Amino acid sequence: MEIKNLIQLEKLELNQNKIQLVPEGVFHFLPHLTFLKLSNNRIADLPNDLATCQSLKYLNLSHNWIRTFPDVILELRSIEELYVESNKLRKLPVELFLDLPLKKFKATSNRLREPPEEVCIGGLKQIRNYFMQLQKSKAEEDKRVKTMFLGATMAGKSTLCRSLSQGRVVSVSREDRTVGIEISKFQIQDFMFLFWDFAGQMEYYLTHHVFITPQALVILAINLQRYQTDDEDVFNNLVGFWINNLLMRVPDAVVLPLGTHKDCCMVGEVEEKKHHIEGKIAGILQQRKITLNHYIHNMDVKKESELYSDQLQRLKEMTDFSLRVLDLLPLDCTDYQDIEKLQSVMLQLVKDEDLFPNVVKVLPPVYRKVENAVYKVAESEATAAHGIMEFNYLLSEIAHMGDLDKLDKELLQDILRYLHRIGLIIWYEDIKHVANTVFLKPSFLITMFKMLIRHDLEQQFDCIPVDVLVGEQTFKRDPLKWKAMFQSKAMFRQKAVRVLVKHQLQRFYPRHMAEIFEEMMGHWGENGKLLSLLEHFEICLQVRNSTNLNAAAQEFIPGAKWMAAANSPETCYLFPLYLQQNYEVAERWAGDHQEDLHMRAYCSPEIPEGFFQRLMVKSCSFYKTNWVGQKMFLLVNNGKPLLIKENNAKGDSYIEIRCRKPYKKPDFRPVWDFILSIVSLIRKLSDEWPGLHMCLRTPCRTASCPDEFDWPDVLSTNIEYYMTKEEVKTCETCCNRFETELLLPKVPLWDPESPQRGSNVYVTNYGIATVGSHSVNVHKQKVTR
Repeated sequence: MEIKNLIQLEKLELNQNKIQLVPEGVFHFLPHLTFLKLSNNRIADLPNDLATCQSLKYLNLSHNWIRTFPDVILELRSIEELYVESNKLRKLPVELFLDLPLKKFKATSNRLREPPEEVCIGGLKQIRNYFMQLQKSKAEEDKRVKTMFLGATMAGKSTLCRSLSQGRVVSVSREDRTVGIEISKFQIQDFMFLFWDFAGQMEYYLTHHVFITPQALVILAINLQRYQTDDEDVFNNLVGFWINNLLMRVPDAVVLPLGTHKDCCMVGEVEEKKHHIEGKIAGILQQRKITLNHYIHNMDVKKESELYSDQLQRLKEMTDFSLRVLDLLPLDCTDYQDIEKLQSVMLQLVKDEDLFPNVVKVLPPVYRKVENAVYKVAESEATAAHGIMEFNYLLSEIAHMGDLDKLDKELLQDILRYLHRIGLIIWYEDIKHVANTVFLKPSFLITMFKMLIRHDLEQQFDCIPVDVLVGEQTFKRDPLKWKAMFQSKAMFRQKAVRVLVKHQLQRFYPRHMAEIFEEMMGHWGENGKLLSLLEHFEICLQVRNSTNLNAAAQEFIPGAKWMAAANSPETCYLFPLYLQQNYEVAERWAGDHQEDLHMRAYCSPEIPEGFFQRLMVKSCSFYKTNWVGQKMFLLVNNGKPLLIKENNAKGDSYIEIRCRKPYKKPDFRPVWDFILSIVSLIRKLSDEWPGLHMCLRTPCRTASCPDEFDWPDVLSTNIEYYMTKEEVKTCETCCNRFETELLLPKVPLWDPESPQRGSNVYVTNYGIATVGSHSVNVHKQKVTR
């Protein structure tokens, strides 16, 4: 209550506490308040006297317990920024968007029906368009559930999907198993289920992150015939791997485990395996809670705990997530009564508002009209089977249907964005090479992905028809060379990629192959849509294959005209997923040294599948001098080598970064800059896994000491560090002392522009000034390099 005495107060931060109630009688005395941060508390409502703060421009209520939107916010006539993410809101008021001067707004991770979260993601303009349409006509309810079938290979996922969709038992042979992802629809009463059947082989998991989304029903198929209660590896492969990755990728999901092939088990064996699986999953979830609470406790008791506030906030946010794994349902996929039982369970689950608060979405009628128009265009005889269409042409086609010609282009774009976010179409408007392309049939794009990301890719070289080879000006012996290059380097020449894709297109889309081949593959020397997408999602990397220097190359003279050689290195594509060895990288690195500068990015519960390969692609796209391996890669910048390697052992998962120790003190800064550039990529990538906890540590430099030094907060956008003031750090275990710059990126530099000139003032490269014996944060200009 003493806060009310601060009558000149302009900025108030009360985030990351355990506040449940904000009392009346405080804000009435704060007329100058412009900034209020109450995030990460337990607040369910706001006091009425907040309305007296008519100067308030910024209000953050994220990560609280708000169920009903507080009316008092609508009285804040100056509000410009409002954040209400991760509450329990069902509905947002129209007045908020049409009457107030909002400029920034976020409401993700709620239980929103009106407007749906897929609309809110589009920003203020899309939300305003939504409400304007809602005022024109009566709202409609849309009940749609994305259903993702996950699990190891041959677990029966495709059999379940096809049997549900076709209303009868559909047997799927080993040869007909899913390659990549298959998509289908299924109506149960008034609920529409969108089935996404994900292939189980690990080769495909690298593309799963593109399509695995929250607010979905996850059906985890477990082959009970293969499951062994006394084999930990079998549990990890069939169950543990999937649960851990769901915990990291969609930590608030609802998971229904299905025990398939129960008909192949002995009497009594099914119940035994069921209880064993359920117990092991419960152990994983319980251990996860214990681990998070342990991390939070350790952060709270740290010395200078304010240096770790961002890490603590993320940990507390993660405790709000709850992966809800239901009781395992045993099934015989060959018995349609069991298929009907699954259908009944699915319907019962999605009707439970506690489990699926977002299933029912309130939409203006125009959304359904545009969706139906898109469906008609996709199924039209004039539309090719692949469903690829230029964006402007699609808009013109939609505008000619019914009364849609009266809608402006912006609204039509908003609705197409909504359809993209719920998975009915694919439109990557932010990716340059495909910004003007709409994939009316998402299954086609997935088919294209699986032409190059598949478990049997090596075998595809053996069955390429001669006419395809001739058409691409290659010879019958060339696939043998491509196969050898693939086996040794996980690389394809551009010709090899073109031949592989053309061969598959001739199989699946023979009538339209010619018209889409060049569009998907591009012309010689440039990327088409397929490889642009694979590069965007960090699945492959374009490289130049050059093993020998050109001894006859002309001399470069500044100012003189210089021509590139006609026989420049051939374009190749590296797919880290297929790498099998590390010896080339290890040979170049020539072993770790005790004096190396190095740090570790620890991941809990583990490093997500595909994370390291994506980091490799992103890093190598920035630093073109590189060597890559299965579990490590080496970058070179200004003659300095940097090794990044993965260790994903259970309970000890980390990515290690090593660089040779500089000889001179001024050289520490560029070395740490090099390390920090990779740290920045790691942190940015980790944001895609909301349930992934990551912390940075540097091992003690004493050879036999197991202790480590914790890094303070690292922001993923601007690398700024709240560094300590010490020039020397002391290990609490071995009691040895080290210069700080050997452990952390601290490089003191004289700041000639400092107003404190003459005193002991330094500004590090990371935004920290040391004045006398105190450390303060300073702002600096961004440097683009």
